[in-house]
Amino acid sequence: MLANVVHTDLNYHGGSERLAIATILALSNMGMDVELTLLKRPSLLKLDKIYGKTATSILKGIKKVNILRSYARSYSKNNHVLTINTAADILPYFSSDFSMNNAIVYCHFPSAIYRMESRDPNYIQFLNQLNLSSIETFSRGQDYLKLVSNTFLNMMLNSEVLTNSQYSRNAISKEFGVDSTVVNPPVDVDTFRNNSLYSNHRKEVILVVSRFHPIKKVENALRLAKALKFNKIGTSMKIIGTLAKDCLGYYLYLKRMIKKHNLADYVTLETNIKFNTLLEAMHGAMIYFHTFPGEPFGISTVEAMSAGLVPVVPDIGGHTEFVPVKYQFHTLGEAVEVVASALDVSLSERVSLSDSVRKYSIQNYIERFQQICDRVNIDRNSNNF
Repeated sequence: MLANVVHTDLNYHGGSERLAIATILALSNMGMDVELTLLKRPSLLKLDKIYGKTATSILKGIKKVNILRSYARSYSKNNHVLTINTAADILPYFSSDFSMNNAIVYCHFPSAIYRMESRDPNYIQFLNQLNLSSIETFSRGQDYLKLVSNTFLNMMLNSEVLTNSQYSRNAISKEFGVDSTVVNPPVDVDTFRNNSLYSNHRKEVILVVSRFHPIKKVENALRLAKALKFNKIGTSMKIIGTLAKDCLGYYLYLKRMIKKHNLADYVTLETNIKFNTLLEAMHGAMIYFHTFPGEPFGISTVEAMSAGLVPVVPDIGGHTEFVPVKYQFHTLGEAVEVVASALDVSLSERVSLSDSVRKYSIQNYIERFQQICDRVNIDRNSNNF
């Protein structure tokens, strides 16, 4: 049996990439052969640096890597019994033979709809990487974004839809009229817990883990840092995450903010770090701060909680479903107060926070995903749909 996992680019090193790798593992454990369909061929060297050898060993078992050239599915001759789009929040991928018996999409959030409505130039540039000419419904003069929107709708209506939180489920229902199933994303909770939960080296450091991308609102961390420094709360803030070439301008904007607000002695930025460096940062910090109101889930928040950090998050988003209300904020002033009180949290409270997110383990995701595969009635004794 052959499954096709569709994604954008595993080299992004984000939460959806971790989910794609765990999905491949889940399928392999079911005895299925797996092909990958991507925009770019994955770099095993980069993936080993970010995710470790376990992830790269999973990818080495891939039967074939297809390079995606169109929104329309172009590999149907391979008789995939199942197609899984693990980046369905941004990637339209549809074929007329898709159904809830042979197609699964994991939509982290219906962000593509909002980005098309606002005509986000970065998203339009992403769409331009794909050739529309092979789509049968394409005709000259048809509105470009309307075509993409219709492709999204067809994909969502003719697939089993999964998502990461009740927050995202509600948004998907509103945009597409689809009743999706919540399957929480996989987090390596045990690694973070075992490495850092009982650390004796914590300092009054506020840690931020985020891609350096405008959509993540990293500047909110700098605004918080300014207020914390003024009120002499905490000793420093460390912001770490991946930086792509197309976001260098945004990164330089953050650097200018640090200089403008005299935060060079309080805030440090670290880009494209190794996984061990992330573990070290978790080991030495007390508080995790999330910058983005409306985060669909918050994998880095779960990682931090697993490691024993106290999460301080906006009161909008999927993370409100697992972060205690007392650690949520609505305004910057509230965030300052929450950080100040969280510096005095006991070890027992840190352990309790870590215990509360153990359910988001990789193994739990794999088992839940395999249950979904059984539910879509795959005939495991057939190589055909």
